[in-house]
Amino acid sequence: MRRITIGSALLGSAAIAALLAPGAQANEVVGDADVGGFRITGGGGAGNDVVLGTTDARTITVKVTASDDSGIRSADFTLFHGKTLSRADAILKAKETAAVCTAAGTTSVCTKHYTIDPRRDLRNALAGLWTVYAEAHAHDGDYVKVEGLTAFALKRYGKLTTNASPEPVAKGGTLTVTGKLSRANWDTHDYHGYTNQRAYLEFRRPGDDYYESLGYTPTDSTGVATAKVTATADRYWRYEFRGTLTTSAVKATGDFVDAR
Repeated sequence: MRRITIGSALLGSAAIAALLAPGAQANEVVGDADVGGFRITGGGGAGNDVVLGTTDARTITVKVTASDDSGIRSADFTLFHGKTLSRADAILKAKETAAVCTAAGTTSVCTKHYTIDPRRDLRNALAGLWTVYAEAHAHDGDYVKVEGLTAFALKRYGKLTTNASPEPVAKGGTLTVTGKLSRANWDTHDYHGYTNQRAYLEFRRPGDDYYESLGYTPTDSTGVATAKVTATADRYWRYEFRGTLTTSAVKATGDFVDAR
């Protein structure tokens, strides 16, 4: 397996928790040193998800909290893709050579920055779950090393369109709603249809600020979803894709149809 270091360089929280249950286990611990509090900002997705398209680089800030009753002398962490750190097939390279820690009493918040460029750093096989290795060393000699502190998802950017026709439509007539779901391809640097995925058809009444779901239809071999509904009144129509481990969630812009 080819191992790379990415660059100067994601799953909902419930799914990540299930994969890591019953929780992070310390590989090595001496004394009461502890690490936790992992957080990504600037990822462009929900929670700690990091989402990238085909062209634009993204810079993220990553923080880990470390603590010990004597205070933290140093701490560091590594973000990797693969079963274990020693067998990782990719590792994110931070701008800093080591985490920069800011102390507040016995607790320190340690920070790194990463810039990820999909044109240079990514391939499709790297989408999905990434794991965090962390270690902290205290002033009194205590330390902790944890492989599998937590996880986050590195996701391919999703796009979704909606078109409802005919426009206008006769009341009681049949309305055909089509949509195209595509996602970033990090191998070819363009967008390809995302097949066999659930596209949820939703409608909104004029004046409302929320959509209601009518259920889902699967996308075909080109990423197209098609549904037929009866037009009873003026409505906005759209599709929603709720995301996967490898691809970001997305909601299409609503298409207004006048029912006459």
